[in-house]
Amino acid sequence: MENKIIGIDLGGTRLRMGAVGLDNQMAAPFVTKSSIVAEAEKPIEKLCEIIADYQEKNNLKNVQAISIGVPSSVMRDKETVICTTNIRNKKGEPVFCHTNLAADIRKYFQIPAFVNNDVNNILLYDIAAHHLEEKKVVVGIYIGTGVGSSVVIDGKPLEGKDGAQLDLGHIPYFMGDTPCSCGKTGCCECYASGWKLQKLREEFYPDTKICDMFTLHKDEKPLKEFIRACAHVYALMATIFNPDTMIVGGGVPEMAGFPRADFERLVNENTGRDVMAYGFDYLYSQEYVGKGVIGAALFARSRL
Repeated sequence: MENKIIGIDLGGTRLRMGAVGLDNQMAAPFVTKSSIVAEAEKPIEKLCEIIADYQEKNNLKNVQAISIGVPSSVMRDKETVICTTNIRNKKGEPVFCHTNLAADIRKYFQIPAFVNNDVNNILLYDIAAHHLEEKKVVVGIYIGTGVGSSVVIDGKPLEGKDGAQLDLGHIPYFMGDTPCSCGKTGCCECYASGWKLQKLREEFYPDTKICDMFTLHKDEKPLKEFIRACAHVYALMATIFNPDTMIVGGGVPEMAGFPRADFERLVNENTGRDVMAYGFDYLYSQEYVGKGVIGAALFARSRL
């Protein structure tokens, strides 16, 4: 295989990799545990060894670039990871903090290397997959273990001064007092996230598998309150950005039985009236293991 971009989705649990061509299709998918990198004595060197082994085994020649999505903010240089709080070593310390990950990879392979927030990459994939390139404002909110968001305006991702924009999972809920893993209290992830859903399961439904929570309990008070909390997150972003399309994604909305009609009603009820005078489209991101990998390749291609 020639002239591919190696796309990598480096999550808190799994590292996914694939070779992506101009047709935006993923070939030679590969999955391993992120802990192999996180717990290595030299994590970046270990990551390079994994990529090199993947390249050799799949006979990848003339690779155009290597592009990595990480579950954290990335500086505007699209090389430096600010802090990957979900990727920790054996001591419980974040592995990449203010780390220029791309520079070492570029030096090792002598080809362009890029780093981007994983949710930004997934939104790029969803825009391409659903042909939303001509939309003025597209907002993507992905509720998985935590909450991630990305916004594309006139075809360009929204970026803050330093690259730390849209840390939506850690916007405070008014009067919220639940401790968050980030060290603050009352973050929206404490009320609308996969780990909150797991807490509800442990407290109210210990005999229910997490995958069955909505199919069995969506009409009960704990789940209704959870859906309301999720809807508030989307309503906040809809009110701020007045989007053409709101993409609903992540492991939670993609679960079986997720009550889309109730969720949309609650979002609409809590979105500002001026925005709702015009409305917006809902688009549900489909479960596909290659989203982050292909999105990483799309991002790299936009930078080459």
